[in-house]
Amino acid sequence: MIRKVTIIGSGNIAHWMAYAMHKADIEISQVYSRTLSNAMALANQYDAEAIDSLSDLKPNGDLYLFAVKDDCFDELLPQLPFKLPLAAHTGGSLSIHILKDYAENYGIIYPYQSLSKNMVFDGVVVPLSVEANVKQAEDDLMSVARKMSDLVSYMDEKQRFVLHRAAIFGCNFTNAMYHIAYDILKENDIDWQMIIPLLQNTLDKVKVMTPKEAQTGPAKRRDGNVIEMHQASLTDAQQKEIYRLMTEYIISHD
Repeated sequence: MIRKVTIIGSGNIAHWMAYAMHKADIEISQVYSRTLSNAMALANQYDAEAIDSLSDLKPNGDLYLFAVKDDCFDELLPQLPFKLPLAAHTGGSLSIHILKDYAENYGIIYPYQSLSKNMVFDGVVVPLSVEANVKQAEDDLMSVARKMSDLVSYMDEKQRFVLHRAAIFGCNFTNAMYHIAYDILKENDIDWQMIIPLLQNTLDKVKVMTPKEAQTGPAKRRDGNVIEMHQASLTDAQQKEIYRLMTEYIISHD
């Protein structure tokens, strides 16, 4: 049973993990960050110890949770002062087996949500997927995950990678499109809030129909005159190319 957790990392995911675990009455024992002030900012919220050296890790934790960037593991793992009893990471595209040489048992708790440490976590729905190297570790991680979220599933490495790839298109790239829309409106002195109901309605529609069924706009209608006018009005070369590519995609997949 997992009662005491050490969190390695102090970024966006680490903040939500600490919040969710604390809410589930799981003790946050230590928080590690290379920058002590960052570790303290998170640790102080949950009466945990902040450390900036992995040599200060205590060996009595039930779970050591790595909530760090994928490219940090090569640097961090060799610094561990002892073999961890149970370790997990939070990365969507990273194999659990990177922890193999550094932990007796190991796995993943992957939060499938766009998280920012300064956001209000109350009410945010965070689906979690779990995988582990042995059944006992899987059971332990599943137990913790179910205390943190109502949407928990087992997912192997291949499935998790596909889920992560879908999120890049559905969330990260979409948010980049929001950024372009924001800039276009701002450059023309139009309030960003004007587009929010449109964005929300689009999201609501795909809850009850497929994205293909929900598609509207000049590309869907094959409205060549409007498409040409839009492209001619775009002065940013990247925006013009994105508009062209997305228009061609919509037409070819209709």
